[in-house]
Amino acid sequence: MSILFYQLQTSNIVGKWIFSKHESSKNLDEETKAITTNAFSKFSFEFRNDETYDMTKRRKKESGTWKSADGFIITTNTEGFIDKIKFIQKHKDTIRFEIETGEFVVFHRTQ
Repeated sequence: MSILFYQLQTSNIVGKWIFSKHESSKNLDEETKAITTNAFSKFSFEFRNDETYDMTKRRKKESGTWKSADGFIITTNTEGFIDKIKFIQKHKDTIRFEIETGEFVVFHRTQ
């Protein structure tokens, strides 16, 4: 299976997204899989057309601005923390991002 990395367009990311599953190309034990799934299970985010976002991760809410650049989403929260996330879109309403080499977290669009 080949993975296509591409320049994200605004219409591909705008919307509300919730955690769907963890994927790995590594041979992980069940405990590691469960820990990773649990860590991301409460993640959700909304990217809006005006390039603002809201995110919930580990039961903490965050908001700020976002932009798309060279296959990445770059977020800057209200405290000034910048995060660069490599996004891959597999289907129209499913996106995944690489959390480390061979490790992916999948989200699906809720709206």
